[in-house]
Amino acid sequence: MRRFRTYTYKQRSILILLPLMLLAISTWALSETVTPWIEDQQRALMLLSARIFFPGLFAIAVAFVVPTFDRCFQIATVTIIYVASVMLVPSNRSDLLLNPIICVLAAISSLIAMLPLPMRLDENFINHTRRLFFILCNVIILPTITIIGILLILRQMNIYILYTFDETFGNSILSVIYVPLFLVLQTLGFHDLVGQLVSLRSGSSMSTAFINAIVVSNLFSLPAILFTRSLFTKGHVRLFLTMLVAVAILTNSIGACVSLVLLWLLIFYPGAFSVLLCSSMVCFAFSLLLQAPPLTSEGNLYMPDVRLDSVRLLFNDNALTALEGFAIFIPVILVLFSMWVSRERTIDRKRKWRSVNIGYNINAASTPELKVLAFLRALGGISNIVDVAEDGAWLYIQVASHDHVSVTTLNSMLPEKVLIDRINKLYLCEVGEQSHFLHQRLSKLISNPFGETEFEVQISTPFDIHPMDYEHRTAASAAAEAAATAEATASAAKAKESQMQSLLASASNSAASSAQAAG
Repeated sequence: MRRFRTYTYKQRSILILLPLMLLAISTWALSETVTPWIEDQQRALMLLSARIFFPGLFAIAVAFVVPTFDRCFQIATVTIIYVASVMLVPSNRSDLLLNPIICVLAAISSLIAMLPLPMRLDENFINHTRRLFFILCNVIILPTITIIGILLILRQMNIYILYTFDETFGNSILSVIYVPLFLVLQTLGFHDLVGQLVSLRSGSSMSTAFINAIVVSNLFSLPAILFTRSLFTKGHVRLFLTMLVAVAILTNSIGACVSLVLLWLLIFYPGAFSVLLCSSMVCFAFSLLLQAPPLTSEGNLYMPDVRLDSVRLLFNDNALTALEGFAIFIPVILVLFSMWVSRERTIDRKRKWRSVNIGYNINAASTPELKVLAFLRALGGISNIVDVAEDGAWLYIQVASHDHVSVTTLNSMLPEKVLIDRINKLYLCEVGEQSHFLHQRLSKLISNPFGETEFEVQISTPFDIHPMDYEHRTAASAAAEAAATAEATASAAKAKESQMQSLLASASNSAASSAQAAG
């Protein structure tokens, strides 16, 4: 049952993409170019309703994916918390309704309190009541803490931006820090302040590079990161990420949809989110270096959306074409590099914990014999060692593959950290006075692997095996054998008959003697 339940949750994860598509469709349908007959006041009211309703539907879709002890109670709680957050939080920020991400976070945080608990049927009513009371308290406390914490963090970030955003913004390269700050604030739905401050410096090279970096990061870098990450996943995660790439491409001009995608990326793949921030800074530097023209105006920078008809995606401009190409390839390279580093760290961490669990404790003060065994194990065995050389207190060990080498174990055995030449697959180990002994032992093991003997055993002279000669048997010999068999059978029958007669005679004699004794 657990396998089927897990598969059900995997299927439900596709529901998270539904609110994003519905919000994109409603925003597109309510645009002035598609429905020009709708009045402006009515259009604004319908857009505001869509921007409030579909993020709440996103929170409910996330609730369907998370397991709980009572599904109806979970959905009702998430809905109530989201509605209460939408009604109470705007008293502090009136522009929050255009992108209510903080309300979504408050509703999602309550899911932690409603995870399934190990309840037994034989427990009394008092224990059930205590647990339910504890759950209700957490349902109220967790969203409150989430809202207060996010507001405090955002307040400090806004104070930092206001104090550092001075006249030197248009002349200093340090303004590159505002690009990742804008993306972080956009993830939480509070990016209006940076956009308004940038509009005050319109026309400068720094503001142009800032606008270009934000636009290409959301339009090109974000789908490229999601697509690259989907290539290294399996099963339902690959399907989900592939569909999320399509959704991100279709909805990257809508501020609320971009914020929800960034929020999902921040929660489930924080490493990929960090790659997006780094690539945005690189795009800022490239735009400044190439002197690229602005892709759009300051007022069109996700306030709350980006009008694609006002974005100048000119492929005939060499600077913009190069910038858009960098925005695609730089995140791909950074994602691959981060995944490689994470893989190496994971392998070393697993080997370290495995050594700790089995009591593997060999250091620089251990005996030389134990060190030889430890070196063989840390280097991946005899088959992974290609060559060993000695240079004073140093050992130069060449391996066949880096994947089988445990650098953590080597560092624990040596007084200094091992030096690695990954191109030539060399490991430089400073072992001290034991270098000559270790070099001799490892060299002998490499030259004579698997304990093979030095003297070859001579193979014996081969000989022929002939089949038995059945062809020389004649019919006479076969008849003689049959007659001998019949004679033996007849003699056995006669012997059996004589034995029966002797038994009958002895039985009659015993009966006569018993009759005489009775007379």
